[in-house]
Amino acid sequence: MDSRGWWLTALILVVAVLMRNSLLFLLGIFLALIGGAAYLWMRTCLTGVTYRRRLGATRLFHGETTDLYVQITNAKVLPLAWLRAEDEFPRALPITPARVAPCHLPNRQYLVNNLSLRWYERVTRHYRVQGLHRGAWTFGPVELASGDVFGFAVQRAPLDEKNELIVYPRLVSLAALGLPAERPFGDYRTRRLLSDDPLRISGARNYQPGDSPRQIHWRATARRGELQTKTFDAAASRPLAIFLNVNTFRYLWEGIDPECQEFCITVSAAIARWAWENDQPAGLYINAVAPPNAKPISIRPGTHPDQLLNILEALARVSNFGRWSIERTLLVEAQRLPGGSSVVLVTAQVSPELVQILADLRRRGFGVTLATAGAIDAKIPPEIRHYPLGGREAWRALDALALA
Repeated sequence: MDSRGWWLTALILVVAVLMRNSLLFLLGIFLALIGGAAYLWMRTCLTGVTYRRRLGATRLFHGETTDLYVQITNAKVLPLAWLRAEDEFPRALPITPARVAPCHLPNRQYLVNNLSLRWYERVTRHYRVQGLHRGAWTFGPVELASGDVFGFAVQRAPLDEKNELIVYPRLVSLAALGLPAERPFGDYRTRRLLSDDPLRISGARNYQPGDSPRQIHWRATARRGELQTKTFDAAASRPLAIFLNVNTFRYLWEGIDPECQEFCITVSAAIARWAWENDQPAGLYINAVAPPNAKPISIRPGTHPDQLLNILEALARVSNFGRWSIERTLLVEAQRLPGGSSVVLVTAQVSPELVQILADLRRRGFGVTLATAGAIDAKIPPEIRHYPLGGREAWRALDALALA
C-alpha cells in the first residue's frame, strides 16, 4: 500500500473517531492491518529466496545440446503468492521449452519463470540449450520480483548469478573446403635426423639385412621369437603457425562481413584439427583479443593433448574487430617462430603490404600458405601457395552442407 493508501486509512480512522462510528473505525483498523501485512510481506518476500542455474556442460561443439537446470528455493516460513524471475540469456542459442521475453540489450532475451512457492519449497525446471552459434555466451544476471498477495507493492532484487557456455566453431574437413588432404601446406616434415634419438622409440619390426646391431629390440625379439629391430618416430614435424585475420576489410571504418569472418574462423579451426590429427605441432595467432580479459590471442605451436581445444576456445572467444593489423601481427609473431616453420594465413582481404611480408617470410625459409575467403585483387607470387576458398556463396553452401 502506497502513501495515498495510508493517508486514506488515517483519514477514515480520524473520521470514525470524530463521528464515533464503530463500523467505520473497524474498517480503518482492517485497512491498517492489511496495509501493515502487505508492507511486511513486501519487505521480507525475497529474504531467503535463492536462484541457481546449472549447465550440464560448459563446452559444446557446434550443434551439440546440453541440459540447463534452474533451481529456485524459498528457504523461509513465509510463502510466496507469486514470484517472477527474469534471467538474461543469449538470443543466439535456442532454449526449449521456455517462455522468453524481449530484452533492452542487443542480442539478448529474458527467460521468464512465473511461479508460487510454499514455505521451504524448492522448484527445479529443466531446459535444453543447443549450441548453434559459435561464441562465448554469458547466462545472467537475473532479476527476481515478488510482493504481497494483494498486489499493493513489488519488491525487486537483481542477482549477479552468471554462467558461461563456450560453443566451439564448426568443424569441417579440409576436403569440404576444397583443400588437398595430402600435404596441403607442402612438405611439413623436416629432414631426418642424422642419429636416432633412443627416447623416441615407437615400436619394433622384423629384422632386415643392413639394420644396425645397436637397434635390435631384444625384448621384442624374446617375446616374438624372431629378431626385431627398433622403430623410431618420424622426424620432427615443422611447427604450423595459423594466422587469422578477423578484419574482413582493409579499414576498420568499413565494418565487417559476418559471413566471411565466420568462414575464416571455420577454416582456421579445420586447419588446426587437421594438424592435431596428423600429430603436427600447431599454434594460433589472431590480430584480436579474447574477452573478458582482453588478452592478445597468441598460442604457440605444440602437441599438448589439449592444444586443439585451446585453439578452438580461442576461436570461440575471438572479438569481432581486430585490434591490430594482420601485417603487424605477422611481423611480431614470426620473429618468435622456429626457423623453417610453416605459416598459414587465413584472411578475407589481402593488401600489397601483406603480400610483401609473406614473400619475405618465404625468402627467409618459412613455408608460406595463403587461404583467402573472398575476392582477392592483389597478385600472389608463385612461391606462395594460394588457396582461394570463395566468399559468401561458398560459406553458405558449406553451412547448408553442415546442417544437412
